[in-house]
Amino acid sequence: MTERYTRREFLGTVAQVTGTLAAATLLPQAAGATPLPQRVLGRTGTRVSILGLGFGPLGLAPYSPAELLAVAEAALDEGVSYFDLQPDYGEAERHLAPLLQRRRRDVFLVTKTWEPTRAAALASLEESLRRLQVEYLDAVLLNNVGLLDLGQLLAPDGAVAGLKEAQKKGLVRFLGVSGHMRAAAILRALGTDEFDIAMVPINFVDCHTYDFEAKVLPVAAKHGVGLVGMKVLGGAVDYSTRQQCALLPGEDHDLAIRYALAVPGVACAVIGCKNVEEMRLAAQVARRFRPLSPEENELVWARGQALAAQWGQHLGEV
Repeated sequence: MTERYTRREFLGTVAQVTGTLAAATLLPQAAGATPLPQRVLGRTGTRVSILGLGFGPLGLAPYSPAELLAVAEAALDEGVSYFDLQPDYGEAERHLAPLLQRRRRDVFLVTKTWEPTRAAALASLEESLRRLQVEYLDAVLLNNVGLLDLGQLLAPDGAVAGLKEAQKKGLVRFLGVSGHMRAAAILRALGTDEFDIAMVPINFVDCHTYDFEAKVLPVAAKHGVGLVGMKVLGGAVDYSTRQQCALLPGEDHDLAIRYALAVPGVACAVIGCKNVEEMRLAAQVARRFRPLSPEENELVWARGQALAAQWGQHLGEV
């Protein structure tokens, strides 16, 4: 594959995989459960909902604990199982705790750490457990590895050693990485075979700038790494306001979610929501997932190119 998606590759890839995914992997959960489709998260072997809830907007924007809990509970009621957090999402971890006391089994619970050393990464994980009031996490991701020193992370006293110690203690099941920028850093991390999950931006705008689709996905597939898409709606605009938690306007959200879910290898598309209605609308899109039509493929390609020229390198260096 070329370094950047060509128009033909973009349209061809989406057209080829969406029909297969719709037929083979987008199966509802067992009878009696909310029928939101699930996919296997790479070599973890765990099935997760194809839609995930990110708590950045709810934790950092001025939302009350009750509002956060209402969106989170609505997500679970819709069949969303993948919850994405991190310690610096305001008080999101602490505010989510009451719901987890009742519905921990319904959640694939993920947090992150920036900490580069063994002791600090382990302490960060343990503090998240205390805030969430849970006994274990399903995954911990090293956050935005494009800004971290991989050599330090993998050193005997590095973060990976601390997280593996946590695994042995039963505090976390899987390890992963996230990256907003510098795809080469993600590739180096995946090449170590130390990580089970990778979370990267997947949207029809940033594919023209960062192109994680072409750069990272083939390597992730080679190593059996489970892929989670973030920035599916473009990422947050301004966490100080309650009005907008995504760069893409609402009229693009249907296409954006469907685009992300059509990218080969993506198990889950994580979005941020500011209210219950947005959560339920997104769940409807995921539940009724269908391939982008040829006309829609043309539309998102052209719109993505135009918006990419406006957004530029808004997530950091390529």
